[in-house]
Amino acid sequence: MGKTESPKLPRGVTIRKHSQGETINITFTYRGVKCREPLSNLEVSPKNLKYAERTLGEIHNKIERGTFVYAEYFPRSARLKLFGNAAAGKTIKMYLDEYINICETRKLSPSTIGGYKKCRSALVALHSLPASELTPAAMKAWIQSRTTTLKTIRNQLSFLRSALDEAVTDGVLQLNPVSLVTASRYQSDKSTADSDYIVDPLSPAEVDALLSSAGNKQWENLFMFAIQTGLRSSELCALRWRDIDFIGKTAHVQNASVVGVIKGTKTKAGTRKVELNDVAMAVLANQKTFTFMKDATIFEDPKTNKPWASADAIRKKAWVPTLRKAGIRYRNPYQTRHTFATRHISQGANLFWLAGQMGHKGPEMLFRHYGSYLKEYDGNTERRPLLASGGTRKEP
Repeated sequence: MGKTESPKLPRGVTIRKHSQGETINITFTYRGVKCREPLSNLEVSPKNLKYAERTLGEIHNKIERGTFVYAEYFPRSARLKLFGNAAAGKTIKMYLDEYINICETRKLSPSTIGGYKKCRSALVALHSLPASELTPAAMKAWIQSRTTTLKTIRNQLSFLRSALDEAVTDGVLQLNPVSLVTASRYQSDKSTADSDYIVDPLSPAEVDALLSSAGNKQWENLFMFAIQTGLRSSELCALRWRDIDFIGKTAHVQNASVVGVIKGTKTKAGTRKVELNDVAMAVLANQKTFTFMKDATIFEDPKTNKPWASADAIRKKAWVPTLRKAGIRYRNPYQTRHTFATRHISQGANLFWLAGQMGHKGPEMLFRHYGSYLKEYDGNTERRPLLASGGTRKEP
């Protein structure tokens, strides 16, 4: 019968047999030195041999272009000593990856890790550059090439700065070049993209249409409570029955649910007691039928009978279908918070009170984001305007 033939090996690819099995090796010449490196954790198979051939091709191409970084492909190789300090060969991408690993080890929240990964993607133009070659001039050019908002650029630079602190620790950099540039100085005029924080509140007619089109009573309760309290979707996900003071008519907001993980509010001001008007209290009375006896979270996904996993789950499963059914132009669920704020502002609410209700340290955030609405602010400092079901009225 036929014998099992050994696979035909591509040029430069070999198989090393040892006591623990077999390892695929690739051989190439770099700086006049013949190098043989193992591709660890790859079993010998036609698919992996093809992968080895492609990897070897990449290395040859980068060597020809002068862009090959040994440590990027073989970070644990003993041959790094032949080509200088092992850390000196690390690219910016390698430091970004290392920093994210550090953050994951420190058990930072999933939302924070997710944000860092987005920043890593945004820095792709710098990925292949050796960290030792990053200069303030290169950072200046990168900033000028960006077309996003200044806040976004600053967030990305903050992430990069933290990652490159590891390069300073390794002795690859004397100073962190990110610390030597100011984003606002070099931001291009092209950076006119709208902020994610767009204020586009729902009109009273849209609120009515939203509530009447809700797929079920629990969705309606969730939307109405959001509009009446200004809570973020992540805060609504984590709000529990024990957080409600039915006598004092307040909700103690102290947690948020981010990607299914309950954590404290982001700032000290975010932990707050929100005053509940009669409509909000009526919503809670209606919601008791569904979740009160569970003595857990107030709002849950009626399709799973479990707490909402995240703000994005609310958006995808409840918010978007309801907007479509109601024929309302799409906005994200955060607009319920803007609806709460702009209604109170239009009624002359005390801005310090409103900032406290929304979890802001002071009214500066209100001036920053609701300036056009504040132009009509008449200086009336009523402490607490109450929202009726369709509009607003001031407490006498």
